[in-house]
Amino acid sequence: MKRLTASICIFLFLVSVSGCKVRQPKVNDEESTGSLEIQRSNFGADNSTIALKITDLDTKDPVISAKVIVYKDGALFKGVLTNTEGYAEIRNIPLYQTYRLMIQAEGYETIETPIQNNKSEHLRIDAKLKMRRFQVEKPVIYLYPTQQQEIHVRLDYDGELTHTYPHYPKEGWTVTADPDGRLWDKSGQEYYALFWEGIPNRKFAPQNGFVVPGKETASFLEEKLAYLGLNRREANEFIMYWLPRMEDNPYNFIHFDGADYEEIAALHINPAPETIIRVMMLTQPLQSRVEVPVQDLTSLKKTRQGFTLVEWGGGLLDCIKETVH
Repeated sequence: MKRLTASICIFLFLVSVSGCKVRQPKVNDEESTGSLEIQRSNFGADNSTIALKITDLDTKDPVISAKVIVYKDGALFKGVLTNTEGYAEIRNIPLYQTYRLMIQAEGYETIETPIQNNKSEHLRIDAKLKMRRFQVEKPVIYLYPTQQQEIHVRLDYDGELTHTYPHYPKEGWTVTADPDGRLWDKSGQEYYALFWEGIPNRKFAPQNGFVVPGKETASFLEEKLAYLGLNRREANEFIMYWLPRMEDNPYNFIHFDGADYEEIAALHINPAPETIIRVMMLTQPLQSRVEVPVQDLTSLKKTRQGFTLVEWGGGLLDCIKETVH
């Protein structure tokens, strides 16, 4: 039997205390965000305590290292992570205040709710999180012709497009591009890249990659993105988008996809580029180092020559299973 931590003992104590069970109103319905239930029990002190149990809505498994954050007047007040049993506790919350509780976990929809503590209470919260569908996030397409010319870009995507900018017509984008990468649509509106996101009809399941400590993510990406052919501006934009979601994790699994991504999101360009660089990073936060075969990136390395198209994007995985001791 696993040893009970202090927070688990407190949680079990709360279960034994009679209290009023309240179904919290949710920002969205359970189909999209999950559910939240609160029990309140008198505490008899000058503050309140929140004890949480966080599980997967579908599998009922505990959600490990979920972020439980309390905001006061729009600013961060306190925050903790759930343990290996999905439990967390926040103590010493001053009375007669209204707070906002946020529960976040990688791969899950976020739950938010107001918390009002007008008297000293134990708040026992059962939160069930809904898995977020895998999404190919923020692919942006840069076009660098050797001279100004009109270019047609059609995306043959095996899935559902959720966001595009500029708006993606059924027949694809048609833009005028300059050698420095500036783009114009037919109305004269200027863009620096074409943007899309979407939910694919099939999952990625990479068999190799890299396991990188969170604090080394920036240097790792700088090295690998340069090797794969991104210039400094493109690499900067890539890292600024992904680093906040990776740097604070103990470890990150990282895989750069090639053939599978090409099948799911084929690009048809007219006129055809001489060089196409597509960097699709698949990543998953990890609590501990795991052993995976190291990915050979040789086949993905590109050298720019002539009319060049560059695209980068990414997606969050949940395929790497960790052993919890």
